[in-house]
Amino acid sequence: MNLQTAIDQFLTRLEAEGKSPHTISCYRRDLRSLATFAGDIAVAELTEDLLARFLLSDSVTKTHTGTPRGQASIGRIKACLKSFGRFVANVGATGRDPAAWIKVKRHQRETPSYLTPQEVKVLVKAVASRKGAAAERDLVMLKILLGTGIRLAELVGLDIADIRLDDKKLRLRHTKGGHAQERFIATDLRRALRKYIRERKKVAADSDALFLSNRNTRISTRQVQARMKLWLAWAGLDGKITVHGLRHTFATTLYGRTRNLLLVSKALGHAQVATTQIYAHIADDELE
Repeated sequence: MNLQTAIDQFLTRLEAEGKSPHTISCYRRDLRSLATFAGDIAVAELTEDLLARFLLSDSVTKTHTGTPRGQASIGRIKACLKSFGRFVANVGATGRDPAAWIKVKRHQRETPSYLTPQEVKVLVKAVASRKGAAAERDLVMLKILLGTGIRLAELVGLDIADIRLDDKKLRLRHTKGGHAQERFIATDLRRALRKYIRERKKVAADSDALFLSNRNTRISTRQVQARMKLWLAWAGLDGKITVHGLRHTFATTLYGRTRNLLLVSKALGHAQVATTQIYAHIADDELE
């Protein structure tokens, strides 16, 4: 079995296990880099030395722009190699796991960037002041991100049928852990969604996606990132946060109101409360 065949089988296994599309996409990118570095070799030639040289190469240590890659990203690549190493060993493609020696260290999470309540008002007002279908779509996307804390991939994965207004919930099928989840929808957000969905159903599109691009296909994560970057600049908040910062904004706001980490953890869909601990540190800084 050659390396590329093993990679294809590994990704198929991940999909069958219900891993999220985001996880599979990241692993595909990491393993593609490995295949480029190693060449079209047999999996049996995937040695500890080869993996060590790969981890020290520019493919791992630097981004596509040449800047040093963050420890979190390198840690994800190591985790990918460990998972792939176990797979090729279990299917008998190698004598032993070539990645068993790799250690994945837990890194200290940086304090996330987020918007203050006043900055949120400025941003929402900036988008609401613009006319047109694209601006109206972007406003609803923004309100969902701020009102539920869902991830970007979860947002673009929403279908019309996932919005259950009568139940006051939205359904997430493309979560990070691969498990279907639900999020509550507040009254103001339900009102905005009800109005938006009426107009969205009038659009003739092959996709059932809740949010469409200007080509009437499901909007992509890159398109949402570009649109939100535009609105942040329009609101005078350019460079303040990324789209993921809207999730942090939701979390810090919720924790500030409740001081309940378990509640925030559940609202964000975290598997462990320890992941949510960072928001308590933010509150402590504000309190000081």
